[in-house]
Amino acid sequence: MVTKKLRSRNYSVRVASRDVGRAIETLDDPEVQVVPLNLVGTSERSDDVELKQAFQDVNAVVISIGTTAFPTKKWAGGNTPQAIDQEAVVRLAQAAASTESIQKLVLLTSVGVERTKEMPFLILNLFGVLDAKRAGEQAVIRNSSNGNYDYAIVRPGRLVGGPYTNLDLAKLMQIDGGAENGVEVQVGDALLGDCKRDACAEAAVQCLENAECQNVDFSIISTEEAALTAEEWSAAFARMQQEQKQQQEAKAVVSS
Repeated sequence: MVTKKLRSRNYSVRVASRDVGRAIETLDDPEVQVVPLNLVGTSERSDDVELKQAFQDVNAVVISIGTTAFPTKKWAGGNTPQAIDQEAVVRLAQAAASTESIQKLVLLTSVGVERTKEMPFLILNLFGVLDAKRAGEQAVIRNSSNGNYDYAIVRPGRLVGGPYTNLDLAKLMQIDGGAENGVEVQVGDALLGDCKRDACAEAAVQCLENAECQNVDFSIISTEEAALTAEEWSAAFARMQQEQKQQQEAKAVVSS
């Protein structure tokens, strides 16, 4: 959905995928370049070649990879949370830091990464999915200082709405999303609720486009209000940056 939103704004988009054929079929857009990239189960050397090709002349990166929180057939071939949400994200962040053209990196993770001792996240993290996502976040933050990119970490609530890829109530009831969806955003990991996929994709695009979005991490859930305007997104990013700065200053005072 991020790709389709970017294409509707006339951006040139390159998609990296382990299954090029499936990606081309799903996107159904001949203007989108699809390149192979497999960070799980292949040699480090071939990964490096694919990474360099994927990032060549790229200005911004959106990382939206993941797997199931609990063991399923999707874990076959080593596709565990540790391999995908942590190790693969670490590789991507390191490659982005060494690519001079990349100016912004957006990572989609999940609410609960900082609340793994609380319910319902205690259950969700039984096999370490939130720990892996948190490690990926830290890699993005750490490598931003080594490269030229600003980062944005988007932590959505439970994703609902089309495309219906999860075997859950959202798929059964065909709960829809839409560009008109409102959202609540809050700095850090503080919200709990559902997030429509379309709203999450719009947040990722806003992170790329909005000049006020610089080095911020926030949680997001859907509401029944009207969608945020570009100006409202700017205000939200500015507010969250200020709150994040205040929190960091408070921690520094306590630790000293």
